[in-house]
Amino acid sequence: MNRAEKRRQRKLSKKAARVTKPVQSASSSPDQQTLTIQQAIDRAVQHHNAGRLPEAESIYQQILQADPNQPVALHLLGVIAHQMGKYDIAVDLITKALAIKPDYADAHSNLGNALKELGKPDEAVASYHKALAIKPDYAEAHSNLGIALKELGKLDEAVASYHKALAIKPDYAEAHSNFAMTLISCGRQSEALGHFQSHLDIERGDNPINPQHESFRFITKAKMNHDIEQFKYLASLGPETERFLVLAKLYEAIDTEIDWPNVENMKIPLRDDHRQRLQPTYNRPIHIPETPMVTGSSLSSDLDVKKITADYFTHASGMTFFDDLLCPDALASLRRLLLGGTMWFDFKYKGGYLGAMLKDGLACPLLLQIADDLCQTFPDIFKNHHLNQLWAYKYDSRLAGIDVHADFAAINVNFWVTSDKANLNPETGGLVVYDVGAPLDWNFKMYNENAKGIRKYLADHESGKIVVPYGENRIVLFNSNLFHETDAIDFKPGYENRRINITMLFGKRTD
Repeated sequence: MNRAEKRRQRKLSKKAARVTKPVQSASSSPDQQTLTIQQAIDRAVQHHNAGRLPEAESIYQQILQADPNQPVALHLLGVIAHQMGKYDIAVDLITKALAIKPDYADAHSNLGNALKELGKPDEAVASYHKALAIKPDYAEAHSNLGIALKELGKLDEAVASYHKALAIKPDYAEAHSNFAMTLISCGRQSEALGHFQSHLDIERGDNPINPQHESFRFITKAKMNHDIEQFKYLASLGPETERFLVLAKLYEAIDTEIDWPNVENMKIPLRDDHRQRLQPTYNRPIHIPETPMVTGSSLSSDLDVKKITADYFTHASGMTFFDDLLCPDALASLRRLLLGGTMWFDFKYKGGYLGAMLKDGLACPLLLQIADDLCQTFPDIFKNHHLNQLWAYKYDSRLAGIDVHADFAAINVNFWVTSDKANLNPETGGLVVYDVGAPLDWNFKMYNENAKGIRKYLADHESGKIVVPYGENRIVLFNSNLFHETDAIDFKPGYENRRINITMLFGKRTD
């Protein structure tokens, strides 16, 4: 068990009362034994920390059958409900735990997390304050309080909360990256970049805080193919040709040793010997090109701002698209980063595409400049909305794109950087935007991870759609609450032909 898992298990289990009521073991062995509730909680926490939620949930429920007022089991069952997107149930269970044990700091903090997901940041703030009144050195509660305060627009208070969290726990990676997003909203981009770098160093540096991080232990065939192709691409550029050729050969050798499943996007564990051989480089930022701001505006000087703005508001909910977004220098520099940067760590997506996030090496002066230039160039569209998230996706055309969903923002910016020469079908490969938005009472999982339910909703509301074909340096600018999805992708094979898009989210969905 790694250091982080041990800390989490101690945190979850130390609150349990030492009671001796028996509870039936979840084991299916013929010689089932009875356990004390404390032993059952310890066993459930082990499953919980390992991500085996059904097993943990089953034991927590057995504990509650033996003792319906067991606060730790109620709380942790609520945590599982939260992890499954059942936020109302999470609030109910954790509230019951707190009625029994009012001084339960972890439960107050996790109640705040669930309330925040339900769009109740004021109530979340109150819960975090209760947790901190009990446990003033609770770094996680300080950090989560910062997130809720930012949502309420209380940026100075949010900054203070992050300072407290990091004073208590300087190696708290998520606090660094969340603090960075708040600093961007404050216009303090240079400081934000420093905190993104701190997150990267802590999580993926030479001595990562959690060597057992899931992205170090698992892989997909699609991810392996990408990394081999990227190393060969970097070798072709020089000056580190030999280094990257050696890495490409190493990954190719391991590729042949893995018994891959038939599905390229199926995540499988790496063998211990493979992990050891890949450890210094796999999902590590071993090559991140510097990507500074460009002189002047990062946007094209030929944009017809008045027409673009009028087109946006012609759509009932707000939507337009146009070409030649970035100036040539910005486009070329951004393309160097996205092709050369080894920050494509996220491979969990059903479609098999890869993701790069701000906290994982994507953050750079140029991308923050582009976000600022968009807000300054189109003030009637962006109003006072701040950048609240940014990522890049890279697609192999053999695999599927993003299914229908909406996003947690007011304005969505989506633009593409791969050359038009890579696209085999100029009528497709872009984005489909529907003219129906997600109901504001839907939670994140309902509007972002619920394709079947969304398609039924679109059919029931007789939704129309706008199909925007792929275009190099083309931007789609729209109300982020509108449902949208990736169109069919048909690009040429080859590393430089992979379809790459940047997504920027501004403001809050309810604005």
